Amino acid sequence: MTLYTKILLFFISLIILLSVVTTYSGIRSIGQIAVNELDKGLNSDINLFSFAVDREFYHIESRMELFSQRSAVQGAVMQRDTKKMQELLEDRLRAENIDIIQITDRKMRPVVTVTKDAAYDPIILPATDENTVSRGFISVFSGNQHFAAMYVSMPLRARNAILNEFFILDTRNLLVKNLSDLLSQKREEPVYVSIFRNDTRMFSTIFTVTGEQTQRLPGDITRALYQEKKTYIGKTPIGRAQYYTIYKPSPYNTERSDKWSYGIAVSENIFLPFKKKLLFIFITISILATSAVIVITFLITRGIGPSLEAIMNTCWRIEKGRTDSRIDESGIHMREFGLIASSINKMSAAVTERTDTINDNLRKISAINAELEEKTAIIREDRMRFLSILETLKEGVIAVGQDGIITYCNQAGARIMGKDPPDVIGNNYHDALPSLRVAGNEHTAVHEFVIGRKDPEEPLYLKVFSAPWSLENAPPGHILVLRDISAEKKIEEFKADFVSSVNHDIKSYLVPVSGFLKRILLGKYGTVEGSLKERLANIDENVTKIQHLVENYLNVSRIESGKIEFVIRPVDINEIARDIVNLYPRVRFSEEGHLLVLADRDYIERVIINLLVNALKFSPDDTEVAVATRVDGNMAIVSVTDRGIGIPEKEIPHIFQRYNRGTLGMKKEGAGLGLFIVKSVIESHGGAIWVESTPGKGSVFSFSLPLFQGEV
Repeated sequence: MTLYTKILLFFISLIILLSVVTTYSGIRSIGQIAVNELDKGLNSDINLFSFAVDREFYHIESRMELFSQRSAVQGAVMQRDTKKMQELLEDRLRAENIDIIQITDRKMRPVVTVTKDAAYDPIILPATDENTVSRGFISVFSGNQHFAAMYVSMPLRARNAILNEFFILDTRNLLVKNLSDLLSQKREEPVYVSIFRNDTRMFSTIFTVTGEQTQRLPGDITRALYQEKKTYIGKTPIGRAQYYTIYKPSPYNTERSDKWSYGIAVSENIFLPFKKKLLFIFITISILATSAVIVITFLITRGIGPSLEAIMNTCWRIEKGRTDSRIDESGIHMREFGLIASSINKMSAAVTERTDTINDNLRKISAINAELEEKTAIIREDRMRFLSILETLKEGVIAVGQDGIITYCNQAGARIMGKDPPDVIGNNYHDALPSLRVAGNEHTAVHEFVIGRKDPEEPLYLKVFSAPWSLENAPPGHILVLRDISAEKKIEEFKADFVSSVNHDIKSYLVPVSGFLKRILLGKYGTVEGSLKERLANIDENVTKIQHLVENYLNVSRIESGKIEFVIRPVDINEIARDIVNLYPRVRFSEEGHLLVLADRDYIERVIINLLVNALKFSPDDTEVAVATRVDGNMAIVSVTDRGIGIPEKEIPHIFQRYNRGTLGMKKEGAGLGLFIVKSVIESHGGAIWVESTPGKGSVFSFSLPLFQGEV
């Protein structure tokens, strides 16, 4: 199999694998996306329901106010003319969408009652202030059935009289009918409206589907509605089917009345079209992306095969002795192979030229003895080998004189500087590398040295090694070795972004798992006891540990990629220490007063907590851990002292390295990231961290932070 075929198959396999993983992740996320969208919609629907109820109460109150101001009404009430009041109420009953209307005295004893269709038992309203308008929901009994109704009670200006109007909530009620139709049209699916008194469903449009006339709410829902007074969203069985429901307590509930609430239900099949649409989009994007990358990969790599074949054929002819062979550079379309072909052609030309010169000289010095001829052959071979090695190195090699003038540059070095070797030799190295300074007799390595390039869009990252050199009877100079580390930088950035993305996704999946476990342990879905509760608690504890581990990996990724951000401001380090120490019974902190430092409060809290947790973890249960602060010059020093197992002296220089847990730490849980993160955070604040430890006696971890001097 040719190199071109291997590269092409590798890229195609990689892209197909990435597409499969992306599509699988998208399919796993579809269900959660759909549920989140449904939750938003249910909240919008219940808010619309609440608005419609409030608006209906407002209209009822406005119409009652106009009716009560009529002189005929006021006269009939003041004169206690029941016949006249009967006529006026019957006229209003025919004109308005009212089911029951009555006038009572101040003790709520009926004076006149008029109903539209049926005979209703006496209605007892909740006790309210007799001088204000009251409104809300009430249960009305007729025959052998209870009905949910809206009521408004308004004191009349006439003395000792109250006007009460009732509106039965059933399928004929315009508010229920209009609201149910509006919500159903909005979702293009049936939406069912329900009214509840305490835990009993008094009325629901879903009864036309289920055939049931009443159903009680579970205890966890009623607790959320009436005790916690918050909206409940979840999946609820109604009849023989499952529905997504939202319940909200009525804002008109009082301490002396029944507790009322209302709810909205939709079928769990409502978001099946949404799921199908998302699935189609994920699969389509994956197929299109895979196809596009395959085509692009083919176009990019198709020039590898012919280029390699031309170079290999020329090398084979040169190997056979045909040093006049040359590679046709016009037929090579890839830049790297073009540079190789150019180097081979130049090498072949140089070999041919030097061979001719040597043969001519050999004819002139044919009298020279065999020893000189042997030495000449050795020198020629060494020179060819040296030049071949230098010219084929991937690293750039540059010889610089004492005055900074370049005396030699190989192909890789010229390519890094963006020039040809003849154009580089004789120039000062500062022209191509203006930020580089070479001096002295020491070996030096310059890391992440950046060169701005005109043609490429991205800068060139270099690692430059310099070493002094001198020849006999020649002025000293330096040898520079330039190594292109741009690809390594990109790999590091990609690795950091990839780790951050994976850890973020893991964290986003763990949050709902942790929340669901906590609700189970709190009994939100039924009583959990015995070994099952203990096992669930263990699972919840392990999920919390995973979340902490993921948070550590996220912080490490942010530190490595340089994306961690701090909000630096004056904070009281003594106050932070006191607040944290109060959380741990075995920790002692006796400092008083205030000590202001410049720091990010959240990250410094994590640093102190991390050090305290480590100290408690590696200390006997009957010992204390001490926290202390002091001032040293313009720095504040915070120390955490324990009487634990200590740290061996040979391990102290490595204790703050990533993934280092030490020989004693192997017996404890942890990934070895905590102290690495602590060190990175403290040094990013302009401080330092160190440890003093004696095995078997304990350790003292200390760190410094800059004091607040009156300005940020």
